[in-house]
Amino acid sequence: MSLVSDPVAVTVAAPSPLESPARLAAVRATRLLDTGPEEAFNRLTRLVSVVLGTPAVMLTVVDEVRTFLKGTPEPARIVGPDGVWSAPVEDSGCKVVVESDGEICAGDVQAEPRLRDLSLITEFGAAAWLGVPVRDPAGQVVGNLCAMDVVAREWTPLHRETIRTLADAVEGEIALRLALRETERQALAAARHAAEAETLARTLQESLLPARPPRLPGIDIAARFLPGGSGVEVMGDFYDAVPTPDGVAVVIGDVQGKGSAAARTTALARSATRTAAHVEDDPVAVLRTVNDVLHVWFDGRISFVTAALASLRRGPSGTWHADLASAGHPPVLVRRADGTAEFHGGGGLVLGIGTTPMVAHETVTLAPGDSLVLYTDGITEAHVRGHWEQLEEEGARRTLASLVPGADADTIARALTGAALAHCGGHLSDDAGVVVVQVEEPAAVDADRVVTEHVPHAGVGRETRRSAERVLTGWDLAPGSLADAMLVVEELVANVVDHARTPFRLTLVRTGDALRIEVEDEDSGSPLLQPLDVRAARGRGLQLVDAVAQSWGCDTRGGGKRVWAELPTR
Repeated sequence: MSLVSDPVAVTVAAPSPLESPARLAAVRATRLLDTGPEEAFNRLTRLVSVVLGTPAVMLTVVDEVRTFLKGTPEPARIVGPDGVWSAPVEDSGCKVVVESDGEICAGDVQAEPRLRDLSLITEFGAAAWLGVPVRDPAGQVVGNLCAMDVVAREWTPLHRETIRTLADAVEGEIALRLALRETERQALAAARHAAEAETLARTLQESLLPARPPRLPGIDIAARFLPGGSGVEVMGDFYDAVPTPDGVAVVIGDVQGKGSAAARTTALARSATRTAAHVEDDPVAVLRTVNDVLHVWFDGRISFVTAALASLRRGPSGTWHADLASAGHPPVLVRRADGTAEFHGGGGLVLGIGTTPMVAHETVTLAPGDSLVLYTDGITEAHVRGHWEQLEEEGARRTLASLVPGADADTIARALTGAALAHCGGHLSDDAGVVVVQVEEPAAVDADRVVTEHVPHAGVGRETRRSAERVLTGWDLAPGSLADAMLVVEELVANVVDHARTPFRLTLVRTGDALRIEVEDEDSGSPLLQPLDVRAARGRGLQLVDAVAQSWGCDTRGGGKRVWAELPTR
């Protein structure tokens, strides 16, 4: 307990984070207290042990008095006859993680006063300790995932990212249990609650997919995913799009099965892919890393994942190079700007079965107007129940070839899922997913000064961003300069939309090696650069502009103002 004083000098006791009523309610809601280790959590701790090379890993949940072990690589060495291991929270590093509400990284425990005198640290002989909080879906800290070594060591950024990623997988397991418990409660209520159960399953499914594809200069990404079967089970198809220094890595995968087991594997596969894509440039290496994680996770169980990964990087004259890697997944389709469609990639062996996966590799160049189409076998295997005539890969290719030249990414994605639905009479037996990456046509911009007029409406931000992007891409800026310029455009336009709420004019001016961006509106209030406060919900936009622009300012005139920023183009 800590002591605080109020203005009239009355001393009152403030609860420590350990004793927070909201946190304790969240811990109890997990139903993990007073229970022993579980194999689902043990497998995750084994992953931590293998990847970090540490002899001891512990996953615990913590109330205000005791810490309970929920996962460790070899539970039989720690757990007593009753199957439960617990200890006073005051003696463990869990208390430090909960009270700090963040990561505790100690390469040398003796140099960390918060850890060195704890009896459990001494008992386990820990010389190095790395711990991260485990949270419930509302963000309350319910436990701790920690790795220990018997010798002092350096915890690298990759070690810390890995344990955080696997803590995310633990959080996904907890969230899944809470969601499934709620689903079970609703299913028992009555048949009329079936629609609510479907909504809950859809909500859970959406949590396993990106909220929206990232928006990157020069390409447009669209995705469509449809569940098969009854619609009340979580599907096993997934995708992700991870921005990289040179472009973006796009993955689509298909997990064997459906329901809670598939959801757990989906969350882990997506997290592993995202982490590996941040570290590896080679898509083959990324899928091999994912295989290693899944192989340990499956632990001898017969299960697998297929995946196709495209690592896209910008090329000359508006082109993009796509390095394709496939592990037992259908080939991708490339739809050219003239409407023709062709297959690329495909092959390889599924992930998670063995330690040396066979990953197929191919590189394809995409010109402006071309689209890369990744899909799952729920598209090509769509069929009417009782009949086995499938859409097949050739049917998917014909669907894309039938579209008019110039069809955008969303139109292509909808056409392919629509063809699958039509072929099966509207009742998919398997999940179906499509991701389309389309290379946008650069604007033919000869002028060095471009002005566009805009009025406030729901889509004005996207409208302005796309028009500016086409101009800037046509000016052939260096990739880093293009990204900085788009950030400035987005922040200055957002400032008008959020505060001025008047018609505005965007002006882009290119002069030699410099770029000037101006936004004029009818509001005379000048924007102010606020001190940086990471806790603030607003005010970061101008901080970003100030960070990337060579100079910026605001000119007021009449009843309005002009906010401008200048950046280098090379």
